[in-house]
Amino acid sequence: MEIKEKWTEVYTEEQLKRLQQLELLELKVVKKVCDQLNIKFVLYGGTLLGAVKYKGFIPWDDDVDIAMDRDSYEKFIAEAPRLLPKEYVIQNLYTDSKSPYSYTKMRLRGTRCIEKVNHKLDIEQGIYMDIYPIDDIPDDDNLYHEQFVKLQRLFHSIYERQCFHHVKRGKYFILKEIRQYIQYLKYRIKPLSYYRDYQQQEMTKYNGKGYARKTCWHYPKVSNFYEPYYPLREIEFEGDTFYAPNDYIQHLRRRYGNIDELPPADKRLGHQVFILDFGKYKDIDPQ
Repeated sequence: MEIKEKWTEVYTEEQLKRLQQLELLELKVVKKVCDQLNIKFVLYGGTLLGAVKYKGFIPWDDDVDIAMDRDSYEKFIAEAPRLLPKEYVIQNLYTDSKSPYSYTKMRLRGTRCIEKVNHKLDIEQGIYMDIYPIDDIPDDDNLYHEQFVKLQRLFHSIYERQCFHHVKRGKYFILKEIRQYIQYLKYRIKPLSYYRDYQQQEMTKYNGKGYARKTCWHYPKVSNFYEPYYPLREIEFEGDTFYAPNDYIQHLRRRYGNIDELPPADKRLGHQVFILDFGKYKDIDPQ
């Protein structure tokens, strides 16, 4: 008996193809804006893995990930909104006080791509791409691990502060819900600006100190680093050319393990999308 890939439980082939088309359009829009701002970004995560293995999307992938060094990231956040077409919105802790994300999303207005865990959030939830900052990390692994653990706790605290979800999980869900709500109230004592500033300070504490290694902190494994990151290299993705970190193959192996093997069919899924609505893009060519 043939085992169906997990993504088929979430999308039809037509839905996944249209979702990838719109996300590719977002990627090209960001590339144009970055060219105008004279900054560079790299493909990241599953998008980078797809470029290596398929020269495009992983067949079951449903989002786009990119990353920028800290200076480029800050410049993009500050200046991109005036250059982006009006249908796109930049979303992070600074642009949306209800956002739970410690990084940046660019969303397509007039669409909906809502994950189950976030379906109660009162924020823009259009089809998105993720944009991550890249920061320096110390050569001393103990210092790196210490910083990593502190930041993972901080990201979790920010998420708990920004949203409280009534999730029923088994017999004792009421006790879990009460504990979660207490955490939520505890984190709400301090203003959002405190968490934003603390996060910024901690993520960038080793920047500009001459360290060669870099990382994106928004991944729950310490293996997610670059050595070296520069000079950037070109790589093909869906018929266009983008940048990748210098050690992208080694980086992907540190992150994913054996990248030459396919994951089992029940792992071939991007996100657990709860609501997907293409709006006016359902039937028109997204060009």
